[in-house]
Amino acid sequence: MNNNLIEYLKEFLSKNDINGLIINSTNEFLVEYNMLEMNSRYKLTDFSGSTGDVLFTADKIYLFVDTRYHEQAANQVDSNYIDVVKMPLNQSYIKALSEKITPYSKIGIIAKKTSLALYNMLEEEVQNKNVSFKLLNNDPVEEYTADSKPDTEYNVFKVTEDITGLTPDEKFNIIKECAGEKFNIIITALEDIAYITNLRSYNFSYSSIFPAKAIMTESEVQIYSDCKLPSIGEHFKVFPLNKFEENVKNIQKQVIYTDENHITVFDYNLINKSNKILSSHVNLFKTIKNENELNHLKECFKRADDALKVLYKMLNSDTIYSEYDYNEVLIKAMEENGALSLSFKPIVAGGSNTSIIHYSTPSKDKMIEDGDFLLVDYGGYYEGGLATDTTRTFVKGNPSDEQKKAYTAVLKAFLNAYYNKYNKKSSYYDIDKIARETIAKSISEDYAFAHSTGHGVGISVHENPPRVSSGKSSKTKIQQNSVFSIEPGVYKEGWGGIRLENTVYASLEDDTIVMKSLSHFPFEIKLVDLSMMNDYEKYYYMKWQADACLL
Repeated sequence: MNNNLIEYLKEFLSKNDINGLIINSTNEFLVEYNMLEMNSRYKLTDFSGSTGDVLFTADKIYLFVDTRYHEQAANQVDSNYIDVVKMPLNQSYIKALSEKITPYSKIGIIAKKTSLALYNMLEEEVQNKNVSFKLLNNDPVEEYTADSKPDTEYNVFKVTEDITGLTPDEKFNIIKECAGEKFNIIITALEDIAYITNLRSYNFSYSSIFPAKAIMTESEVQIYSDCKLPSIGEHFKVFPLNKFEENVKNIQKQVIYTDENHITVFDYNLINKSNKILSSHVNLFKTIKNENELNHLKECFKRADDALKVLYKMLNSDTIYSEYDYNEVLIKAMEENGALSLSFKPIVAGGSNTSIIHYSTPSKDKMIEDGDFLLVDYGGYYEGGLATDTTRTFVKGNPSDEQKKAYTAVLKAFLNAYYNKYNKKSSYYDIDKIARETIAKSISEDYAFAHSTGHGVGISVHENPPRVSSGKSSKTKIQQNSVFSIEPGVYKEGWGGIRLENTVYASLEDDTIVMKSLSHFPFEIKLVDLSMMNDYEKYYYMKWQADACLL
């Protein structure tokens, strides 16, 4: 905890005539996995989770975390200074934040680190509290710690067409055909830029993106980046990043498409008000994977499965290893099986630590002994810059009856959600509902299913769309060849947790949507209680195990 930084921020409030300041975890590109050395929220709180922002006031520091991070945040922050606001499943961050904002106060918002969508929702949420906002162009935490900002050189490479299936020019023409004549699309989501250009880099933590912004017109795509970029395509031109602001301002009396979820308030305010601003849906193009991309993902997941086999053999040896040992072996095995980068920091948790959904600190002191769970959630990037994501829960030695019951409940949830026959009207919400209802019928409420059932997987390991949850955003039809995870889980603090995750794609067979798994690692036989399964579940469990052995 940096007391000097706290005092500096209190002075900042006074100098800027504001009562509070929202401190973000992301950067000016709104990335999910911001490097910790660039993460202002981490510098203030020591909380290392990938998401979760802070409301800083002169009297209180509030850290907002969702159900995945309740235990982690409580363990990492100093409760003498920070109040952890533990949001329940499906509670809006905006709602939780607004509840802590005092009526008639003025709140500072860092315009370069806040999405337009979040800003608009917050304005609407506090409209009855007479709250005002002051947009700040600079982050005071960054200014205080300016000497610690890393100077990263990005090695950007081009993905071959045998993996991407389409050239950048072909992607440009497809988007152009959908957008019509005389348009401008402002693209600030790094995953969208990586998709359109077929360019990748592994210098950002846990991603295959590179820093850039773009403007697409009916004749060309202007890429703004300070990275040294390979040749992209006939319709692509590259400019320095600092030219982006000037060129956005110069667009007047035209149609501009932009994505409010991925454009910052700062960038949005650059747009001349003479333009007609409409919602962009460029992010939808990367949701549907073509045959080349699916074939590449199948090979990537095969290599990821092979890496996990090394850990499983290690677990079933007579030697006792620590969480740290398993984590190190996993990373090495991923590299030896072709991973060029990790798609997120692996979660390698043992014993009661498995209840911490996003456990991030594998310990040298936590040994995995007889009867302990070992939960492994991991993923990597390979030649194509598409992520893998798989989770398995194992047990060292002999399990207890309680462990078998909880594991089987989660397995039943996966089997029912995965093998169900969906139709063309089915939604991702339906997948979540099946998994959630199965767990509710199989185990007591002492075990919490405290996260969504799944998420999209692609250039980002958490790609959106699609979402597989009980929220409104999941009530969209399942798209053929969309790729997403199905990962039910249950957790009980102090006891442990189980999560079983497979990344799948939706295949259309006649009029039925059938899930096809990309990962094929078998389930832990020792933890399965067949007496809890009906005939349908037993059949599909045996089918999965047999298929896994054959592949």
